[in-house]
This record gives sequence, C-alpha cells and structure tokens, in this order.
Amino acid sequence: MLRGRIRRIRGSMMLEVVMASALSVIVLALLVSAQLQVLRNYQRTINHNTGNRTTYNALREIREIAQQAVSVSVSGNTATILLPRRDASGRFLTPIQPDTANPVVVQVNFTTGRLLLTQNGQTRTLLTNLVNTTPQGTTYTPFAAQTLAPGVAAFHIRLSVREGQDAHTQRFWYEETIVLRNATQN
Repeated sequence: MLRGRIRRIRGSMMLEVVMASALSVIVLALLVSAQLQVLRNYQRTINHNTGNRTTYNALREIREIAQQAVSVSVSGNTATILLPRRDASGRFLTPIQPDTANPVVVQVNFTTGRLLLTQNGQTRTLLTNLVNTTPQGTTYTPFAAQTLAPGVAAFHIRLSVREGQDAHTQRFWYEETIVLRNATQN
C-alpha cells in the first residue's frame, strides 16, 4: 500500500514537471515573438525617419540653389538651373543676367533610383531609393518649370521615395514649389 502511494506521488511529480516545462516553453515563445515584432517596428520607424530626413535635406539643398536662380529649364528628368552672374568678389552683377557658363544640373535617374546634383563640375548623389511611380502607382515627371507672371517663375519638384531598400516597402510622396527670387523677364 505504501509502495502504490509512492508510485502515484512520483507519477504526479513527473506530470507536474512536464506541465511546468511546457508552460515555460510557451511563455518563452511568446516573449521571443513579441521581441521580434518590437524589433521589426523599430527598424520600420528607423527606415521611415531616415527616408524623411534625407529627402528633406535633398529638397532643402535644391531649394536654396533654386531660390537664387535666374531661370530653370526642364528636359525630361533633368532640370538646369542658371544662377546669376557674379563678380570676382562673389556679388551679383546688375542688371541680373544668367551665368550660362556654370549651370547647376539636377537629374533623376530612375534606373538607379538616384537624385543627382551637378554643380561646379562635380556630381553628387543627394537622394537614393527614388521610384518612377507615385504611391498610388501612376507614373510622374519629377520636374516642371512655370512662368507665373512676367518676371515671376516657379520650379516644381515631385519625388516618390521608397522607405527602405526593399522594392515592396512603403512609398512616400514629396512635392515642393520654389519661386525663383531673381527670375528675369523673358
């Protein structure tokens, strides 16, 4: 009788150990799953913030150049910005005239997904992860120039940027209109 009782106690102890181990495994799996989800969300947020910051910086740099421009001409995915001519000390020559010898060229290359800026003979990449379709899936042209009134010109920039390197990530749409301060009347 005492032997039967000991066997039952041992059997129930073994069952308790197996149940506790199974519960521990389930809790650990849930914790690992939650941690992985947190890390994925964190990476998505980092990609989103990096994309926003680099796009903002690229547009700011183009805006600072274009606001000084005498004229902007657009041909396909390329915009040529003509700044005012300057004297040896860097001051604008008056009357304001375009410096045709030193154009600033902004170009979108959808094949490589890059926004390029060529200034003073040097080309730099301002932005990567550009795509040729809007977030809704329609194609677009990145640049447009418009004369608003005599002596008032505007330069429009439109960019669709992927959040990360993966082709299936979310896209963001950026659009900016820049009024040229030194536009000359044609």
